[in-house]
Amino acid sequence: MRFGFPQIVNVFGLCLLISTLQLARLTLDSVDYKTRLTQSEMHQDLDVLINEVKLHSAFAALDEQRFTKIEADIEPLIYRVTNSLETQYFYAEIVKLLATLEDPGVIVTSPSEPLSILPVILKPLADSWLALDENATPIDPDHPFITHIDGLPLSRWEQVSQKFISNPLNESISERVHWLSQLDILRHDMGLPLKAQVTLSLSNNQDSNIQLILPVAKHQLHPPRELIAGMVNSLNDDGMKNQPLYVSIDLLSSYGSDSDLVTSLEKGSQQALTIIDLRSAVGDSDKLLHFIARHYPNPKSVYNQTQVPQHLIALGQYRRSLEFKSDFLRPLGFIPFDEFNFFEQLEFSQTSQTIDLNKADKFGLWYGRRSPLAKNLNRDESGTPISNRLGLIIGPECRRECEWIAYFAKSLSRVTLIGEKTSGDLGRRYGFTLPNSGIKIEFTASLTYNMQGKLLSSVGTQPDIPLPITEVINWQGLLSLIESEQQDRDTVYTLKSPNIEAKRVLSVEHSSDGTTTVESRVALQQ
Repeated sequence: MRFGFPQIVNVFGLCLLISTLQLARLTLDSVDYKTRLTQSEMHQDLDVLINEVKLHSAFAALDEQRFTKIEADIEPLIYRVTNSLETQYFYAEIVKLLATLEDPGVIVTSPSEPLSILPVILKPLADSWLALDENATPIDPDHPFITHIDGLPLSRWEQVSQKFISNPLNESISERVHWLSQLDILRHDMGLPLKAQVTLSLSNNQDSNIQLILPVAKHQLHPPRELIAGMVNSLNDDGMKNQPLYVSIDLLSSYGSDSDLVTSLEKGSQQALTIIDLRSAVGDSDKLLHFIARHYPNPKSVYNQTQVPQHLIALGQYRRSLEFKSDFLRPLGFIPFDEFNFFEQLEFSQTSQTIDLNKADKFGLWYGRRSPLAKNLNRDESGTPISNRLGLIIGPECRRECEWIAYFAKSLSRVTLIGEKTSGDLGRRYGFTLPNSGIKIEFTASLTYNMQGKLLSSVGTQPDIPLPITEVINWQGLLSLIESEQQDRDTVYTLKSPNIEAKRVLSVEHSSDGTTTVESRVALQQ
């Protein structure tokens, strides 16, 4: 066979195709990261971490002392780890370093298998902790309270676990429980031996104590999913609910795509009370926010009729970086200053004068988020305003768009927030992967301010009725609490004026059987 120029080109093309396919396979295949790191590999990963935080973290730019502390903490870390280290323990060190940023948007994910954890479910009760099994019952009914782990007081373990939790989340019960359960990570941090068993000291909080030796667990234990007991959500013959509607939403975009959900909420808005569970809501769709603004606006009063309508709900800035385009905040519902209308420009001008602009060189252009405005109250067929109410169950995992729902709903007199304080995670995140450990890291690359010039990022929204989101809530008791709280709020709203200040007083009592009692009252001060 003659081997000429066409054959050479064909062979070259075939080799090029094979090389391209091989490169594509290597690119698409998952990378197997090391489960144990040498000191030089950790040093390289920490260099990448420091560089990324310095260039892209909004919270590091906001307070340079945070970044300085992270740099200072890295040197003793390298000095302590003279030999190799398992990736999961290196992951724990990364979590501690980034907790310094006080950034609620920090997410650290390790590709390695999780380490051993406590074989019980911990639940706070006043100043004590319960030790429960997977059925949410005490592992020893006569000694329900845990006092020591491996012979050390539980308070010592709590103190160590706090190093892994940033300030915006230190009130989160779920976050406290998670890190207090990380047995091997805490043992390693405290210099304790790693064993396949754990010794638990249990008490009845009086004069009786016992010890149990249990095998460690490999996976996180979870209580039963039922968090609301005694709930009824049946349909009457006319298709309307005979009980307040309860809806749980995990994906905010489902409001626009789920016709059954839309129908249920529209019908619920015609009733006395609807409760929406947003504890785990994710997504960036603002359709539910606008639904709430349309159906649960504040009633007209002499006081709010004199107020100028608010056009912007918040202002935002992103961390100045070559990687971020000028539309960086648009996915979060923000618009740039050059798209503000006349009234929005006036509001921005007034608000910007109250914001500390000392770090302006490290942030990009100003953006604004428009306030959802309701035009009219909900009315029935006869034209009478509907006295409808809404309860929103929130918590630390209610982030980004869910945070906006909670923040806006806090200003509505007919909406009651129930649960735990949100974390204040309102910003756009930036993510990267450490080259040797494969640890994935995300942190916040933008800041958000309210229209009074105060920082909203990392602040969070307080609930009107504080309830641990892991509690089994009594349905009828919850309805009574909402009704009591809303009567108090109606009193405040009716009497509200520039010279009257309302102060809410809440007292919370927990019992070992899971019952939670909240007493609410309002004190008006001239």
